[in-house]
Amino acid sequence: MSNSDPAAAGSVRVTFVVIAYNEEEGIARCLRSIAAQEGLSSYEIVVVDDCSQDATQSVLSQLMMEIPELQVVRLAANLGRGAARSTGVRAARGDFIAMVDADIILPPDWLARCLSSLEGRDVVSGTAVPDGDVGFLARRFKLEPKVVPSTTRTTGNNALFRREVFSRVVYDEELREGEDVALDHEMDAAAVVREVVPGLRVEHRENKTFSRELKWLFQSGLGASRHLERYREVRGPDVAFGTMFLISILSCLVSGGRARRLSAPVVCLAGMSLAHVASKFEVRRDPVGFLGAAATDCALLSSYFVGRLVGHIRLRFDPRAK
Repeated sequence: MSNSDPAAAGSVRVTFVVIAYNEEEGIARCLRSIAAQEGLSSYEIVVVDDCSQDATQSVLSQLMMEIPELQVVRLAANLGRGAARSTGVRAARGDFIAMVDADIILPPDWLARCLSSLEGRDVVSGTAVPDGDVGFLARRFKLEPKVVPSTTRTTGNNALFRREVFSRVVYDEELREGEDVALDHEMDAAAVVREVVPGLRVEHRENKTFSRELKWLFQSGLGASRHLERYREVRGPDVAFGTMFLISILSCLVSGGRARRLSAPVVCLAGMSLAHVASKFEVRRDPVGFLGAAATDCALLSSYFVGRLVGHIRLRFDPRAK
């Protein structure tokens, strides 16, 4: 569905591409933050609805009456983030293409600061706060987040691209997650110049339930295993998984009862959770909330580690998983 007839290519200065799957709770905040950008002239917002099963489509229909520049592309099946982003790029008519996730709220000066930072660069982005992998914990325990740099040079949740970048690189449509990591490596190979704008922060307001967060982290674990296999790049999560896996194997060799064998992996998991939450939040201001978040993070990290293990097993036996 669309609010207006397609205009000639090049008549739109900026296209905001927003991918959405079951985002009924937060997508209105995201789109209104886009429409409220300072200095907007000729722009459009293309929302790619990845076959949402909640009320996302209804919310978008109402927003189209409020935001004339909004158009929606609904996919007939849930294809994943890579295909959704590629669909958005193909639909975009702007000279610049902004990728914004549906759970991101942009500050009013986001576009102006990104455009001013593009001189001599191809892509610029801001930093999401809180970090994406602890969005659920931030919402559930209301902890004060730290500003943590993205694990990729160009984050997928808020970035402004010169249009011609997508003539040199493309999103992998086969990837249901990890598409921004894969694009980051493609941009390295294509010598795409990019930068995170210093001090530019966007609000990441997570809406996932606990069960959806567990599922997402399992999928992230699968993707991280594929990332290691493809690029042979060892990152912090790889070290954490390797340590957890090694301790779990060694504990199986220890003589004694089940409780003794489980003690080392449990202590290791608890320590990782405490360290992980401490790295993402200001813990001194709410020690009770910090402990609750760390306990919950044990379950979330466990789901991620299981995803890593399943991912490595798949890679050994299914070449298509690569």
